[in-house]
Amino acid sequence: MGYRVLVRDTPQGGERRIIGEIDTWIKLDLVLRFNQPGTWQLLVKSGTAQAELLQKGRGIAVYQDGVPEPVFTGGIDAFERYWTNDQHTAEGSVFVSGKSDDDLLYGFLAFPAVSAAGSPLPVEKLYSGTDSRPVAGPVGQVIWSEVDRALGGRALPDRRVDGLSTGPGSMVGPEVKDTLRFDSLGTKTEEWLKDKRVGYRFAWSPVSRQIEFQVYECRDLSKQVRFSTDLGNLKQFTWQLKAPTVTRAIVACQGEGSDRYLLQRIDIEGEAEWGVMREFLVDRRDIPLKTGKDGRPELVVKKGSDGTEDVGMGPDGKDWTEELGKAKAAVTAASQRVADAEKKLEEAKTDDEKKAAQTVLTAAKAAEEAAKKALPGAVERAKPVALSHFLQAAEDAAKKALKDGEKNGHFQIYPIDTEQVRYGRDYRVGDVVTVTADGEEYVDVVREVTISVDDGGRSDVAPKVGEQGTGEPLNLYRQVSEMREKLRKLEARM
Repeated sequence: MGYRVLVRDTPQGGERRIIGEIDTWIKLDLVLRFNQPGTWQLLVKSGTAQAELLQKGRGIAVYQDGVPEPVFTGGIDAFERYWTNDQHTAEGSVFVSGKSDDDLLYGFLAFPAVSAAGSPLPVEKLYSGTDSRPVAGPVGQVIWSEVDRALGGRALPDRRVDGLSTGPGSMVGPEVKDTLRFDSLGTKTEEWLKDKRVGYRFAWSPVSRQIEFQVYECRDLSKQVRFSTDLGNLKQFTWQLKAPTVTRAIVACQGEGSDRYLLQRIDIEGEAEWGVMREFLVDRRDIPLKTGKDGRPELVVKKGSDGTEDVGMGPDGKDWTEELGKAKAAVTAASQRVADAEKKLEEAKTDDEKKAAQTVLTAAKAAEEAAKKALPGAVERAKPVALSHFLQAAEDAAKKALKDGEKNGHFQIYPIDTEQVRYGRDYRVGDVVTVTADGEEYVDVVREVTISVDDGGRSDVAPKVGEQGTGEPLNLYRQVSEMREKLRKLEARM
């Protein structure tokens, strides 16, 4: 299946028109990604009229034979001159490359303050607005609103992207809630759409001659688009099972020597299944726990010069309990009143003024003493809250160590295009497809597709389904174990 590369011009009058076609290119490489910018690279001969079409500010639209819409559109952001003494020796060649139009989103920040009409305040007036902004609603609506506000119809004039249409909006997807403060819109959108079957795209349209923005729900093509060895469209698959590298996590907290509190958690299932014991020490001296005389964990506290215990602050920077906060505030306020009364006494000139000031000072000292006496009780009642928090921190540290070293199973798949199932014609990134390997079906979203085409018409199309086939495959231990068990039983019958 062939590919055509058209060149679009810089925006003029709100449109990006096609100004020519490049049909003498040497090599074309495309990477299309779901909810992230893709990339493209074109190798062309230098000095030709077609090479001169590729200029700063312009872009490309790649068509696939038999598909009416472009399979890839994007702008130009790099040129690399290329010459060797054994290839294209006369004029040499040039690599022209860029990103897909989805990269537009990554150039903008979510301004924290907006006007009554919903447009962002200009930078020089942001001081007069809020320093953060809440957003909530269906994820499609939230994303569309932020795109329209940052670079679309409601954008500030100097931020608005010419030749862009943001469309009527969308209400697809589950609810999201967040707070924005100069966040990268691209990064934030990735976060909002993580683990959701909702996608977005910026793509140039040959009808409107504009880059059109769209939020959409992933198409479920799991029944129609399938990859398997039987169908001949699965180039390779590998699965791997590994024993745990950590089965016993020992968290060592702040105490010293025999007082140091130790917490152990064990992966009993992993040890029984694989017949291994592997211990790992987690040094967490930042967790203020020690071993008490009864062997139970105690909170490590500091004492002030007056003997008052200091249990520190909670993770939110506030006191552990409301009572403790009020007790500390009462001591601070009482001490301030004593200081004020002492100053009044020093400034008193007549006997009556001194007598009145002394009366106030005596009352202030009595109130201060009462506040200080109440503080230890509030501290004591706050200790269980702090203790519970730090015990959970130790538990979490043990769980993380066991998680990092847990038994794991990886399943990587490498589908290919065939005449029966082709990218662009039958499915696109964001569609849900099915892969079958060793009798186990795996259904997920097509997250990336790599296309390489040379001037001889030879093409290689490699889709990646879910996290499989990527450098960071998911830990699918249960699924891979089931695949191994099915294969073992099958081999036993043969």
